[in-house]
Amino acid sequence: MTYILHPDTADRQHLGGKAGALAALHSDGLPIPAWFVLSPHAFAASLNAAQRQALAHAPTSSEAQAIIERVTLTPAVQTALREALAALCPDGALVAVRSSAGAEDGAQHSYAGQFESVLNVAPTLAAVTAAISTVWRSGFSERVAAYRQQMPDPLHQVPAVLIQRMVHADSAGVAFSADPVSGRQGVAVVAATRGLAADLVNGATTGDTYYVNHDEQIIACETDATPILADEWVQQIAALARQVAQHCQRPQDIEWAIADGRLYLLQARPITTLADLPDPDGFLTVWDNSNISESYAGITTPLTFSFARRAYTEVYQQFCQVVGVPQPTIAANADVFRTMIGLIRGRVYYNLLSWYRALALLPGYQLNRGFMEQMMGVKEKLPDDLAAPPPASQGAKLRDGFNLLRGVGGLVLNYARLPQRIEQFYTRLRRVLGDTPPNLHQMRLDELARYYRTLEQDLLRNWQAPIINDFFAMIFYGLLRKLAANWCGDAAGSLQNDLLAGEGGMVSAEPAVRVREMAIVAAQHPALVAALCDGTLPAIRQAMAAVPTFARLYQAYLDRFGERCMEELKLESATLHDDPLILLRAVGRLAQAGPTARPITDGTASRAHAKGPR
Repeated sequence: MTYILHPDTADRQHLGGKAGALAALHSDGLPIPAWFVLSPHAFAASLNAAQRQALAHAPTSSEAQAIIERVTLTPAVQTALREALAALCPDGALVAVRSSAGAEDGAQHSYAGQFESVLNVAPTLAAVTAAISTVWRSGFSERVAAYRQQMPDPLHQVPAVLIQRMVHADSAGVAFSADPVSGRQGVAVVAATRGLAADLVNGATTGDTYYVNHDEQIIACETDATPILADEWVQQIAALARQVAQHCQRPQDIEWAIADGRLYLLQARPITTLADLPDPDGFLTVWDNSNISESYAGITTPLTFSFARRAYTEVYQQFCQVVGVPQPTIAANADVFRTMIGLIRGRVYYNLLSWYRALALLPGYQLNRGFMEQMMGVKEKLPDDLAAPPPASQGAKLRDGFNLLRGVGGLVLNYARLPQRIEQFYTRLRRVLGDTPPNLHQMRLDELARYYRTLEQDLLRNWQAPIINDFFAMIFYGLLRKLAANWCGDAAGSLQNDLLAGEGGMVSAEPAVRVREMAIVAAQHPALVAALCDGTLPAIRQAMAAVPTFARLYQAYLDRFGERCMEELKLESATLHDDPLILLRAVGRLAQAGPTARPITDGTASRAHAKGPR
């Protein structure tokens, strides 16, 4: 059993969080005082059977600590520790004895200040053993137990113990590669005190504080009449913090010390307060998924997002071209169109600023802005100073006036031509897709890629009709809502939905109609209903064979809507061709409930109800 671990050990998992970070930084050649770790195996090996049993059933922290205080290191552990101390401190230098628990100094929870550290310990077996016992006992303290309850993690054992040569510091302190209070990622913060940093870390003194930008310039400081650090040291410490952050690939909080004209890195941990803290120096971006989550619910894969982002970019550039936005203006706003949506932690969001800026290219911005917010389901409107386009010069205003007239004319023309565009779109769609869909499973990879590029060229780059139709649907729905409120006193703001809810001939309603037709037929055959509700797919197919009418309706549904499914815009979603069971179960449950109890209507009654008495 190995009780002593060194920075170059392969057994990183038993180093604990603090020492594990130092080991990784040690390989980069950073100025870290020499150290070794007493692994948790030493504690386990030193417990006798009675102590192990008592510790497992110790009801309170104080009782557990009393048991640990009586633990005596085994001869093997003592020998290993004595040899490690002799190698670490042949000159009799003092050591620091610190905890290095499994989750300590982690990215999520730092456990800062929760465990005990013992400084200026003589490198003798007796003195270091007493300090080790103090660190072990702190792992069972009431404050650590309370911290565990707030921050659940795998920290359920005595910590590893880090034994490190003391640095007799002229000055010491902490440094942050980013400002943990303001969230400014481009500003490093250096806090310094004379002597050891213990008083600074535990809050007993504030010391001096310096703020350093990316150019290594001190942009602010909070010092006494006599600064603790020269500017050169402040810049070196800030650079060290950033070097550690670059190595760890996340902002870091380090402890440092200066002794005999040399800078040392004592420990490093991630800054855990920055996760939800925006950088005030960064470019403001407002994300909202109020509406788009209906299309891309839950987690979305990068494959789907990459396609969706390309589609949004292409389609909205086309729309601006159609309504007369000059091509140079579209090209100048290329980044706006490329950032209409974003993927954050696996979820798709609208980038609201990009939407507002794209809309500002169109005529009637102030009116359309309200309609767009309504369509997108934005719960909190963007402030005018963010949503409004930047002020223009006199010459730009004249050009904008001309473009406005051209844009209005383009909208009128496109509205007049919309029926023709829709017919042309459907003609192209039927031509590209054909009467018989290709067998994708039999295509080679190069054939699949070629087929996809053909669809993209013929359909995605000719998407003007759907997007123009969507735009006018947004405009007219917004106008209808305003008129319903102004003319009919619709305080609830829902009358327009009642008026539109019963609109007949909607393709989106056809699946529900067909499902009910299948359920009506299935309800006449109990064996088929039982199979649909509880049977396997082979059993359902066997039951369907006995009811040809149902089988015909089912196949017609697949031919028409087999590519439809829940979350159908996600490329990773299984279609009904892939897994028809969800459809069959829905038909079975509807058949059980009695589908004829809910008649199919054309919406006339709904519209009559919405109109109310004359």
